[in-house]
Amino acid sequence: MKGFYEEISRLISRGEKLALAKVVATRGSTPREVGAKMLIRRSGEMMGTIGGGCGEAEVRRQAIEALEEGRPRLMVVDLTEEVTWETERACGGVMDLFIDLWGEAEGELAERLAASQRKEVALVTTLKGDFTQAGRKLLVATGEEPMGSLGSPSLDEWAKKEAERGLAEGNSKVINYKGSLELFLEVHRPPPTLLIAGAGHIALPLAQMGALLDFNVVVIDDRPTFANTERFRQADQVIAGDFEKTLREFPIDKESYIVIITRGHQHDMECLRQVIYSPAAYIGMIGSRRRVKGVFKLLKEEGYSEESIARIHAPIGLDIGAKTPAEIALAIMGEIIRVQRGGSGRAMSQV
Repeated sequence: MKGFYEEISRLISRGEKLALAKVVATRGSTPREVGAKMLIRRSGEMMGTIGGGCGEAEVRRQAIEALEEGRPRLMVVDLTEEVTWETERACGGVMDLFIDLWGEAEGELAERLAASQRKEVALVTTLKGDFTQAGRKLLVATGEEPMGSLGSPSLDEWAKKEAERGLAEGNSKVINYKGSLELFLEVHRPPPTLLIAGAGHIALPLAQMGALLDFNVVVIDDRPTFANTERFRQADQVIAGDFEKTLREFPIDKESYIVIITRGHQHDMECLRQVIYSPAAYIGMIGSRRRVKGVFKLLKEEGYSEESIARIHAPIGLDIGAKTPAEIALAIMGEIIRVQRGGSGRAMSQV
């Protein structure tokens, strides 16, 4: 979550001791995935979620207890109760959680994590074992010196190699050292980029939804009266500049999701020429079927291959009968999440 470790760093700097509940393993159907986390303060105030009503109240209670005792703890949230009128926890699976404690000693680590939003880092935390206390941490970033320690140089060196392997694989998981120590390897990846070319009426709700979904939101338009931070308060970056030049120079990578919603097909073409061969995970273009057909015809005449043109999601978005700008933005973000997560796009009742 964007801003999560910034908030931890801010609260620690004010002298607070915090509990951080993390999902370290799951079995069956659970409300959240491995790596999901929730911050709990002594007051009971929370940030983030590990599953809403499914066991969250119990996690909050145990987190406050852990803060009072000054010791981290492992806990299991079993959500496999039979569904009855009295059932409160029937999500269908089991979650293993580690309630970690963060305070003044972790302040520098929180600052480093907050500053690492644009790079991949791995945080290794001891869970339970014979020869080191739970809650020790080691932060590993490729090409940088690790921060922290798990309790011994040999363990740190082993964990560093495991973390580098985890960064390559991209998965958070529990790992085991010599059969006697369990650790949680947590991979932190930079947020994906939602690159919106065109700052018209649909771009406004689209930027808001992108921010809500933890994307790094960038808006581009050649009209300063449209592309400005006053209009796009929730965007991370607003660029008033030529579409073609801006996209040519923008660092597009495999975590970039590009939405082309310009005011005319000429600008659509300018944008597509710059991104069609990029490594972007998603390229979508708004427009009627007639407009899309015309743009595709122009691309073919310019020599772009059928394969490259087939990358373009156009007309853009999922078919939900969207009419208003906000509904169209929702349809676009729905398609982006489907591409990102690998869903079918069908109604869950039909899956």
